[in-house]
Amino acid sequence: MAEFHDLAELALNRHGQSWGNLGYWQTADDYSAACRDLALKLGELAGLSRHSTIFDAGFGCGDQLLLWLEHFHVARVCGVNLSRSQTAYARTRLIAAGYPDVAAALLRGDVSDPRGWAEALDRQEPDHVIALDSAYHFRDRRRFFALTQQHLAPAGRLSLTDFVLTNDHGTVSFSHRLLRWMLKLSHIPETNIVDLDRYELQLQEAGFDNVQVIDISEQVMPGLAQFIRDLRQDNVVARDDRKLAWSGWIKYRLTGRFLEWAFRRSVLRYYLISATKS
Repeated sequence: MAEFHDLAELALNRHGQSWGNLGYWQTADDYSAACRDLALKLGELAGLSRHSTIFDAGFGCGDQLLLWLEHFHVARVCGVNLSRSQTAYARTRLIAAGYPDVAAALLRGDVSDPRGWAEALDRQEPDHVIALDSAYHFRDRRRFFALTQQHLAPAGRLSLTDFVLTNDHGTVSFSHRLLRWMLKLSHIPETNIVDLDRYELQLQEAGFDNVQVIDISEQVMPGLAQFIRDLRQDNVVARDDRKLAWSGWIKYRLTGRFLEWAFRRSVLRYYLISATKS
């Protein structure tokens, strides 16, 4: 059975890169650079340092793990990712980069399931949990918040990027019906898309305080939409001569148009978010 989260993003990256997020497009001029910039923004917000230990929830194909290790020089990384193909790719990538111990701590699983956390953490408490452009896809994000609070070290920090519903978005409008349709196509549970007040309340109810939110919608959503609009399928080739399949092409075209619409109509906003374990 085909996975929704697969290796299609390889075709969007420059050679040697395998990023898979929405990107931060303020100065970046290609997909790999924009994705790396978004990861840098999140790592800086988290305050990563050589003393940091990280549980990465939804690590994709592994590029962000290398960024935590080689740019921020963190002490330890482990994580859980839903996709079998991406997890296998990330393990191979980390081994090739000289991090076999990290590769061994990368597990395929659902971050809403406590078993994956227990196996990846191996009785250790991370001081950072990071979810880079993944939390809105989680089967149960509130369960993820609760597990994060349970496993974080005292005063540990949750840092993520996520979509938030605007306060003025009606629930019976055409926009809402279109949003629900796109969420279903994108494998995003509708319960994960809430307004900012509700989002912050969910974090507080899960046992977090010192919530910080930074709206980066303008640097993320229109930039990716423009990048996808400019794509030409016949010219998109990744490593090993992997071309973007027709299904992937349609997926990205729909994603680009949806993000452009959601930004212009102010239906969704995209935030950097961090919170501290109470």
